[in-house]
Amino acid sequence: MLVPASLAALLTVSACTVIPSSGPSAGAIESGAKAAETPYVLVNVTQAVADMLSRDQERPLSVAFGSARKQSSSRIGVGDVVSVVIWEASQTGLFSSGESNTGAAQIPPQPVSENGTIVVPYAGVVRVVGRSPQEVKADIEKALSGMAVEPQVLVNVITNNSNTVTVTGEVARSGLIPLLPGDNRLMDVIATAGGPRMESHQLAVQITRGSRSETIPMEQLISDPRENIYVQSNDIITLIRQPRSFTVFGATMANASVQFDESQLYLNQALAKVGGLNDDRANAKGIFVYRREPVERVRGIAPSARAMHADGTVNVIYQVDLKDPSGFFILKGFKVSNGDLIYIANSSLAEIRKFSTLISTTVSPIVQGAAVANNISDLGN
Repeated sequence: MLVPASLAALLTVSACTVIPSSGPSAGAIESGAKAAETPYVLVNVTQAVADMLSRDQERPLSVAFGSARKQSSSRIGVGDVVSVVIWEASQTGLFSSGESNTGAAQIPPQPVSENGTIVVPYAGVVRVVGRSPQEVKADIEKALSGMAVEPQVLVNVITNNSNTVTVTGEVARSGLIPLLPGDNRLMDVIATAGGPRMESHQLAVQITRGSRSETIPMEQLISDPRENIYVQSNDIITLIRQPRSFTVFGATMANASVQFDESQLYLNQALAKVGGLNDDRANAKGIFVYRREPVERVRGIAPSARAMHADGTVNVIYQVDLKDPSGFFILKGFKVSNGDLIYIANSSLAEIRKFSTLISTTVSPIVQGAAVANNISDLGN
């Protein structure tokens, strides 16, 4: 009677034993998403969801700042250095030097005052801030028309101190870059600063305008013309060395933190980097991607989502079901973001195997001991 009683007790203890696991089961994650105070939003990824997330991540700069020119760099600002030259159609005119058939005067270059003005002899104080050189020229000619002989004026901005952007970070020459009249796009300004100091796949570009900042991979800026937006005065452009990575846990061939250089890494490629799923353990319905997302983006998928953090983000778990034949197409269309955590849940069969192994390794010594005891008893008889 010793063996059956021991086995019964052992099985009772084993049934209450928590089976070791590398993380939650797929069922536990799905159940947690239905709780009243769930700490995350669970999203079942369809092809439509993957496409929507891809579109949301494609044009952060052009969406955030727009792609149109909003301000002309030809306007004069406070601190700019302005040169004025005046010609007359007579040797005896107001500005005549007596050395040629026409009178000419070079007004010494002067910075635009804080009041937005410069001073021109006989024309007096001229307001120039926010105006183009052509508009200032017309005002000076009008002011001199009653005194000078057919005056002709040339106005030039020698030093453009007000229409500049700051370029810093991983560029050859950090500093203030003056904006030229005409098109001033992001890549043009970076090139003027000497270009990046390292491979583009190692860099991200951050543009700060006022209180808003947005960042995209350098490779995306190069490959997508829509992201090469017009810059504006006082923009701050920073090239940041930003190696990107994701982390994989659970039923894969390797659990690791993996750095990647691709500007667009898809989930199938990410899983391939760690050797794919472990066939003996993985639950094909339990492919989960943990990520924090802006609540506005998540509401396009889950309208009831609410911000869970002070920065307006929400915890999201994206679930991909590879039991569905279309799941592999979803893997090819789901983009992995920097900092993502990918978790592969164990299958229920793997948990059963673990339980069986636990029972086997625990019961075997007792059975062997009981057999030895029975043999000794038989010898005694």
